[in-house]
Amino acid sequence: MGHAIGQEFALAGFQVNFFDQSPPIRQVLKSRINKNLNEMLEWKLVEEEQVKSAMTRVNIFSNLADAVSVADLVVEAVFEVLEVKQQLFTQLDQLCPANTILASNTSSLMPSSLAASTQRPEKVLVLHYFYPPHLMPLVEIVKSSETAQETADAVYEAVIETGKKPIVTEKEALGFVANRLQAALLREAMYLIEQGICSPQDVDIAVKFGFGRRLAHVGPIELAEVQDGWLQMSQIAGYIFPDLNNDTSPSPIIAEKIAKNELGPQTGKGFYEWSPERVAEFERQLYEQLARYIRADHNEEE
Repeated sequence: MGHAIGQEFALAGFQVNFFDQSPPIRQVLKSRINKNLNEMLEWKLVEEEQVKSAMTRVNIFSNLADAVSVADLVVEAVFEVLEVKQQLFTQLDQLCPANTILASNTSSLMPSSLAASTQRPEKVLVLHYFYPPHLMPLVEIVKSSETAQETADAVYEAVIETGKKPIVTEKEALGFVANRLQAALLREAMYLIEQGICSPQDVDIAVKFGFGRRLAHVGPIELAEVQDGWLQMSQIAGYIFPDLNNDTSPSPIIAEKIAKNELGPQTGKGFYEWSPERVAEFERQLYEQLARYIRADHNEEE
């Protein structure tokens, strides 16, 4: 995540300093960024001159203090372990200039829990990118109760400059906005499978070839207003909502998969069979489709 996030800022004209404590990761960081940029060049998302220019703005440091000594914005992308992130935020608070904004790419931790490790809670927020960051337009900016509005505004403008589509989460909520929506869908999907209503494969087909096609272009609120209107939607909801799953714990089907060590690509099997070749093909098709969406968005803007 980290190298692709930094890559987006470099493409937009920002000087970007990278730090990782692992020498092997530092050694391959530029090549990973270059690979992403060359794929984007192949997909006609960037020009060759943009790629060359972006690479000149990428700097790699083996010392954290040197990397952040003049930073306006630091985006952290370490492990999703609260204590690890808190220790890093304490370090950053001590090393960074007083004006530096500290952001975390966490997908689950609250900004207030990170701000508590600093002396600058007004300059701390979550900046949540989605995988893969260089092909997913959405970025969630999540404020704590202590995040200054000028901090959120400055980060919003910076994200806009990178060509992303930011949203601001005004109040802390577990999972923020997008992951809460995804979790609700996944909970109902697992319930349908658990109850024998349909197969896992049919769940995926229903989304990919049904409402998922529309949701790539319109949001659920605007779609509901146009398709049904709130009077009819209220009537539909009155029938369906009482029958939807509202469990507060994961589906037992997930526990069964874990017990069988059918974890997905990590073990070669989940609901699907996953060879290394199939994983690579899955990612290739996903990335190319995301690139098509970006091109379509650019064409609409023009």
